[in-house]
Amino acid sequence: MSEISHKNVLSVRAAILAKILLIAASVAALCVIAGCSSDFIGPYDMANLYFTYSHVSDSDGEYMIITGHTVSQTDVTIPDTIYGIPVKEVGESVFAGEEKLASVTFGKNVTKIGANAFGGCTSLETVNWNVSMSDIGDYAFQNCHSLVSVAIPENVTSIGRGAFYDCRWLKEPGIPATVSSIGGRAFSRTAWLDTTRAADEFVTVGDGILIAYHGNQANVTVPQNVKQIAGAFAGNLGVEKVTLPSHIQSIGDMAFMGCTKLEEVTVPDSVTEIGADAFCGCTSLHALHLGSQIAAVGDKAFEHCGASLYVKEGSTAEAYCKQNGIAYSIV
Repeated sequence: MSEISHKNVLSVRAAILAKILLIAASVAALCVIAGCSSDFIGPYDMANLYFTYSHVSDSDGEYMIITGHTVSQTDVTIPDTIYGIPVKEVGESVFAGEEKLASVTFGKNVTKIGANAFGGCTSLETVNWNVSMSDIGDYAFQNCHSLVSVAIPENVTSIGRGAFYDCRWLKEPGIPATVSSIGGRAFSRTAWLDTTRAADEFVTVGDGILIAYHGNQANVTVPQNVKQIAGAFAGNLGVEKVTLPSHIQSIGDMAFMGCTKLEEVTVPDSVTEIGADAFCGCTSLHALHLGSQIAAVGDKAFEHCGASLYVKEGSTAEAYCKQNGIAYSIV
């Protein structure tokens, strides 16, 4: 240890008894300035609200992730920066179950909300976004029963699986046209989907994303403008045959999960992705042809599925079947 570093350590130790919070801040600042290779985790004090955080330096640059908090509050503001370093992310489950939390305001640098970050915040009524937001994580606001409306920022391109699940009084989610990916059941059990849009046979939002089918037909033809199916048929016990549009790109999370009477689906060659649980529980499905353009297959996509799978030789779909011990035939 150099003489300068040794003196810094002694100085910090000498101040412990006087101002312990100031020491934590000083150590964090020194760590950032010195370019520490490991993340620093400690308390951050802003108007008596304490956060724990992780200092990250990677290909995206240098930034902070909020990893926890030590004081419960009704109104929370995520800071723009911590020690001059931008706060870009609220981590997983940071505020989960905080029943007193009524409002949250995101700092201007936050671009991502982690999985279940605000899950179960039953008193949450107000969410003040920022224009930088691009990703709301899986189950980020699930079970926020007091949330009535949200205005999702224009920059958001992805909304996670179950992001607003069981936000039962949510009447207007304000989904911008920029959204190109939505996880399964992101808006299930909301007043907006179950009441406001209940009369719509096909509920399509964002950039051609089908999130719900409210019809009662056994043979369904999905509209040509649909690019992605996101949990739209999950749990549908009446549908038997589905014809997909010729230019559809993705069969998303939970697209047909639990459709026990589904016997036939034609998957166009335009499909590049099959999401997690997409055909899980489709016990009556006879055959499923997977095109050569499929580049990704999600977890448990074909679990408990009765279909015989037909794949192109050398395709990603074939590799997935091999890795997971799923029987298939080459076409």
